[in-house]
Amino acid sequence: MSSTEPGALERECEGFCHYLMGRAPDAYVLAKYAEAHRLTTDYSRGSRFDRLLVSFAAWGSFSASLADSYASLFARQGILRRKLVLLLAILESSSPAHGFLDAIEPTPVFLLALQLLGRGILFGIRVLAISLVLLPLQLALGGSPPRGE
Repeated sequence: MSSTEPGALERECEGFCHYLMGRAPDAYVLAKYAEAHRLTTDYSRGSRFDRLLVSFAAWGSFSASLADSYASLFARQGILRRKLVLLLAILESSSPAHGFLDAIEPTPVFLLALQLLGRGILFGIRVLAISLVLLPLQLALGGSPPRGE
């Protein structure tokens, strides 16, 4: 998905919002996401692999979780992680998400530990599964260039 394609940034933002908070972005979030992409090339420069990873992640919540899990270990400086951090910053500062991202439900420590263990196991499964596909592609297409370039 090229960011120059009409509607590509909007679809990308929608897919990432569903992954991050389980709902669609509002007009403000979409506008700020597009504005950030217009103001800097930090979210568009990258290797072929970076662009492939962003395109894959934009398919939806499940593909975004796979791509983000992979990128958290093997493409930390890549475009995908930058875009997700940008979107989190926009979401945190927007009024519709106010309280949603910070909401804490009272949970017993035992259940919290079980949830943490479950999330860790799922993370490991996602990384193993997607690494079988993406690691060879990353080696073939080239990884992320250093941030300063």
